[in-house]
Amino acid sequence: MLVTAYAAPFATDIFQGTPEEFHKHIFQKALDEVDAAQYAGQRIVIKGCSDHPVPPSAYVELTRKLQPHAQSIMFGEPCSTVPIYKKPKS
Repeated sequence: MLVTAYAAPFATDIFQGTPEEFHKHIFQKALDEVDAAQYAGQRIVIKGCSDHPVPPSAYVELTRKLQPHAQSIMFGEPCSTVPIYKKPKS
């Protein structure tokens, strides 16, 4: 608590936890800022490979957030995607 009180004027964010918890926290903050409505009716490919580790919870949250808007969601590289969701025909 004392560290937080002294760091607050100089820090944009303060977090306490393990490195894994920090990664989850950062990804969640970034996903909270995504306007999923801008992807309405779109076919979305969520890239599978990255130079940085992506916590599984980020994929879960991204899918949850995009599903109500997307026409389809696929996972992987464009040449070999795995279908995750396809909007049912009305």
